Amino acid sequence: MKVFEKVKIGNLTFDNRIGVPPMCTYLCETHDGVANDFHTAHYTTLAMGQPGFITQEATAVNEHGHISENCLGIYNPRQREMLKRIVDNVHHCGTKIGIQLNHAGFKNLFGNDRFGPMDDEGVIGLNVNQIQAIVHDFEYAAMWARELNYDFIEIHGAHGYLINQFLSPLSNQRDDLYGENRCLLLEQITEVCVKMFEGCVSVRLSAEEYEPNGLHMQDFPPIINRLKALGVSMISVSSGGLNKSPIYSYPLYQMPYAKYLKEHTDLPIMGVGLITTENEIERILEKRDCDLILLGRKLLRDPFFLLRWRDHIGMLSKDDVPEYLYRGIHTHS
Repeated sequence: MKVFEKVKIGNLTFDNRIGVPPMCTYLCETHDGVANDFHTAHYTTLAMGQPGFITQEATAVNEHGHISENCLGIYNPRQREMLKRIVDNVHHCGTKIGIQLNHAGFKNLFGNDRFGPMDDEGVIGLNVNQIQAIVHDFEYAAMWARELNYDFIEIHGAHGYLINQFLSPLSNQRDDLYGENRCLLLEQITEVCVKMFEGCVSVRLSAEEYEPNGLHMQDFPPIINRLKALGVSMISVSSGGLNKSPIYSYPLYQMPYAKYLKEHTDLPIMGVGLITTENEIERILEKRDCDLILLGRKLLRDPFFLLRWRDHIGMLSKDDVPEYLYRGIHTHS
């Protein structure tokens, strides 16, 4: 069955084609970006269900890059000490884990300075020196991710955060190089992250902004081809972030964007968006609409969904999981 086939992406081999997308938990109670016992238990539980990989939630690369005061960071030693515990626990379960590196830009709700491509009410437009400082913050974050033994990193270029703010004509009308080439910040961050991490690098993109003057999926093949030339290994396809109009979500609503980008680029594509059933997963992979499938809400509700599926089709043995878990999962002789 295609879903449970091993797949090689970059220098990594995933045991199956199902991944856990980055999902903010907003449970860093100390407001200093340091993970706690909840985060360790949360990611360990997801890892016990044996997805192909987990992408850790958006993690700030500097003190003004947090989405909220309850979000994780990687830029100081206390933060990294707890992140190492998460990585080690996930690896102990035999699952691979990546970290999504992020700067929230003007969507920072942390109560400190809000930065963006341009001056606006309550927003400080970044100058070139400040932009380069943020590029270096991503570079250091990639280095620390490598030292912490993450299997891959993901650059967050979606959902209306800083990189997306520079990419989008909705928020970037600069008259310098960063306005002439709205992809420049993403390119610079990608270049230093690929060099520093020395492993598999993913980029998450919002392939549809749901606004007439925003970005649409047809805008992204040249961007993705440029990212491939810079050494990116895979693309995570999502949508939205800067839209003012509502998004109407329904099962598989984001899959057309993943399908289009798979057809028009050469990088492995991850698809996401209210995918919940075995039949949906099988159909997506059989049609080759994408290469990897991300299950968010599904695995939050049922972390052992994949184990139960494997057991149902006779692909789970006593050697695959701890004995106590096999007793709970296995339901037939």
